[in-house]
This record gives sequence, structure tokens and C-alpha cells, in this order.
Amino acid sequence: MKKNLYEEGFLQLRRNLLSQPEMVILIAEEGWSGFGLYVGINLYLSHCEAGWGAYTGRQLSALAIQGKKHRSDVSRIITNYGLFKIDGSRFTSHWIQRQRSVDADKMRYSRANSKTRAEEIDIDKEKENKEKPSACVCLDDTQQTDYRQYDKYLSR
Repeated sequence: MKKNLYEEGFLQLRRNLLSQPEMVILIAEEGWSGFGLYVGINLYLSHCEAGWGAYTGRQLSALAIQGKKHRSDVSRIITNYGLFKIDGSRFTSHWIQRQRSVDADKMRYSRANSKTRAEEIDIDKEKENKEKPSACVCLDDTQQTDYRQYDKYLSR
């Protein structure tokens, strides 16, 4: 069973996150509770397929209940500060998309290294096989096997 990368793991916060203009405005207008709501929304998105969540009244209400806020607060965080991208009835955050691209880069790097490691193992096996004397005797395709000679050889 293939694991979903976003079921486990963590999200990284950049040290300069709070100095970004959008975050400065968010904290100035909403306070730390607005920042907490922003992080909570991103945690929700981290569990959504490809980082895109439902932008529906029902989902906004669910996020509001979890954050002990009003639905209008959640909607305001999503729409007013340029931290999220809305596409019809779904939305994502720039933070989540950045995280996904970092994770994808790490996976590509990991896969590339695992292939080279597998190639190294194959090369090591080839070297090992060349160093060992072969115990089997192979006949050329043009030769025919004469089992009588083989029987004589075994009877010695």
C-alpha cells in the first residue's frame, strides 16, 4: 500500500515567515489568533489531495468550529491577505504548495540516489562473479553433448 506523504511528517516554518509583508499585515489586523487560524487552515490543506481543499460554506464552517472562530473569520483569512489561492470551489496556500515542491524535490533526489545505489550493487555483484572461478562447465552451442563420455568421466 502506497503511503500518502502528507499523512505523516511535518510542515516547515521559515524563520522569516513573520517578517513577510502578508504575515505582518495578518498579525497586525488579526493578532496571534489570526496567525493560529492561518496555521490551522494550512494543516487542513496538508491533508487534502495535492494540497487543495474545498472552498465551500460547509468546509469553512468546519474550520471555524475547529478554530473556535466565526466562518467570516476563516473566509477573511483566506481571502484578504494574499496567503491563499482560490480557484472556484477549491483553495490552496502558497505555503503548502512550497512545501509540496520541496517534498517532491527531496523524493526526486532520493529516487535518483536509490537508483545509483542499486546500480552500485549490480556492479559489485558483477565484480564478485568475475573474481570467483566458475564451477560450471558450459558447452558451446555448436557442440553436441555425448553423455557416454560424461558417464565414463563419472565412473573414474
